[in-house]
Amino acid sequence: MRNWPLRWKVALYSASLAVAATLGGAVTTWFVMRHAEIAAFDRRLTTDAEEFFRDVEHFEGSRTNNRPVFNEIFVPLSLRKHLIEVTDANGTVLYRSPRLRQPFPRDGVREFHNHRIDGQTIRVAEFSQNGLTLRAGDDLKEINQIGRDIFLAMLGAIPTVLLITLLGSTWVASKAIAPVEEIRRAAKRITAQRLDQRLPVPSTNDEIAGLIEVLNMTFERLQRSFEQSARFSANASHHLKTPIAILRADVEEVLADGQCSESIQKRAEELLHRIHHLSSVVENLLLLSRADAGRLELSKAKFELGDVLDGVLDDALTLAEPLDLKVEADIPRHLLLRADRTFIAIIAQNLVENAIKYNTPGGRIRVEARSLNGEMEMTIGNTGAGIPQDRSRQLFERFYRVRGDERVRGHGLGLSIARELARAHGGDVELVRSDSSWTEMRVHLPRGV
Repeated sequence: MRNWPLRWKVALYSASLAVAATLGGAVTTWFVMRHAEIAAFDRRLTTDAEEFFRDVEHFEGSRTNNRPVFNEIFVPLSLRKHLIEVTDANGTVLYRSPRLRQPFPRDGVREFHNHRIDGQTIRVAEFSQNGLTLRAGDDLKEINQIGRDIFLAMLGAIPTVLLITLLGSTWVASKAIAPVEEIRRAAKRITAQRLDQRLPVPSTNDEIAGLIEVLNMTFERLQRSFEQSARFSANASHHLKTPIAILRADVEEVLADGQCSESIQKRAEELLHRIHHLSSVVENLLLLSRADAGRLELSKAKFELGDVLDGVLDDALTLAEPLDLKVEADIPRHLLLRADRTFIAIIAQNLVENAIKYNTPGGRIRVEARSLNGEMEMTIGNTGAGIPQDRSRQLFERFYRVRGDERVRGHGLGLSIARELARAHGGDVELVRSDSSWTEMRVHLPRGV
């Protein structure tokens, strides 16, 4: 249920609450109705007893030798349907209901109470007047049956209550979360290239509107921070290009000078190598800053992917030779793609270079490409130690290196650039698999042809 849509969660919770409320109502109603019916039973029996004593009192010649005279005709018809027993002052039984097979208990309790008689629970009370004692009562079958009928009726209503609550709650929840759904759709449109977008604030002036205002302020602060960061990266990279170019020219001039000693030549070569490395970092930062600012211009044209990958694989064979790596390829011919050829080459080159750098001596690399459902899918796999699962989420972060091994050259931008360039084309780069024997990256790109 954790992954259910919110409207279904609300509907389920509401339905569960409604069922619980119905059960609670059924139990409460049963107790209230039962108490009311028992109270009514007590009142009726009391009224019948009073009528009985009135008839005895008002009967002409009701006393002989100061003793009350009793006749069966004094028992009202309403009393005869119950269990009754009439005794005189000496306790002699003057009348007993035919249904009463054993006498009422002589417990001295006059108020209505329940007592077991002949295996049945009888509600009984005792009334005395003018030397006569009337004990009357009956079982509560009718009252119990009424209670059962009420309880079963309410239980039978539960499916209806459940259905109505589910449908109603789903409708209410849909209405309630409609603003949240609008926020989700609007927020989805806010990307690094569209940070100027804001969420529409409804005129309801409620909690949702307050939340949207807070989010919009957050997006505004995020936009300012992002723009400052992008400007700094772009400006720093741009201003570094000129001094790096001058430095490289000076070092190349030293290398071209035949009068320099061998040690100076060697140091100049090392310095030039580091300058090329620094220049590569600057170029990559410029590329990322343009992508962040949404100013990455794509020069799309139709070309065959195999031609691009052939060039990348030629370079891979040269890089793989010192490690004795086996390079395999499965690239069909006539796999046409409409995209920026240079950027696609950078994507493939970065992924292949990673597969070589993080491989093991004597291992292998495999590059595959195919067309699938209007998309171009390219996979680059390699043997190696694999990527720890707890680090795979940071794999595409800038300057992040899974293993900070100084023996593996790089600056942690290759995968970030590959993903940004793929996304600029409407595609993506993802880690498909990584274990102790094999690591595989996959590129999705729309063919556009």
